[in-house]
Amino acid sequence: MRDLFRQAQMPTPELDARLLAEGAFAMRRLELINREREPVPQDGLERLRSFGERRLRGEPVARILGAKEFWGLEFSLNAATLVPRPETELLVERGRSLVSGLEDVSILDLGTGTGCIPIALLYELPQAQALAIDIAEQALEAAQANAERHGVAARFRSRHGSWFSPLAPGEKFDLIISNPPYIETEVIGTLSEEVKTFDPARALDGGADGLTAYREIAADAARFLKPTGVLLLEIGAGQGAAVTQILREGGYDNIAVEVDLSGHQRMVVAFPDDPQ
Repeated sequence: MRDLFRQAQMPTPELDARLLAEGAFAMRRLELINREREPVPQDGLERLRSFGERRLRGEPVARILGAKEFWGLEFSLNAATLVPRPETELLVERGRSLVSGLEDVSILDLGTGTGCIPIALLYELPQAQALAIDIAEQALEAAQANAERHGVAARFRSRHGSWFSPLAPGEKFDLIISNPPYIETEVIGTLSEEVKTFDPARALDGGADGLTAYREIAADAARFLKPTGVLLLEIGAGQGAAVTQILREGGYDNIAVEVDLSGHQRMVVAFPDDPQ
């Protein structure tokens, strides 16, 4: 399988083959090594062949296995969820730093998908409660299952709807966080096969200029933030100035664009006027 992947010029043939083998035979890497001289179970071999064929057609390894590691935790996927990206871990890290000193923390995650962002935060913050919103009911099913899997279901709630629509007047949060769709509509067709074919389009498409979701979030977020609450948004490369302007028009003055380890713009943080 590794050699087939090499011939197909896949970027990580050795890693892909190993991960698919682990999934096909339900073994971790060390067990595969220790048992490499044993006869291969026929059912496992058939699964591996099927996995390999799907990978050669461009399906991501995480989609084939139905799970992806994020923040050291494994998250189940389905057709309505994005595959969690490593760069989004920076959003979790920054969110944790913003609220870790509070005794009680209320978190709102917009467009939760697998629930990876709020679940990772709950895993790190035992004093926190999280509400996750998504327009796709199937995504909320995955998020709820992931919360149960990682032992935070008692502090995790979910609601179905678009952005703030499921909230009642007066609900307030210390942290509103989101990794919204931010890819320009016309760009989606140029993305890798793994993304444009297998990720849900609704979770990618940010409208003609990639900024539609930010406008919707900026229009209403202030109504649901506590006086010292913080809005934290992941952004696409080069979107910092545009998102900053959108937030200014939404009534925010204290805004910071933050970069990832490669120096690329990755997050926008909107603080209250007088943070405490």
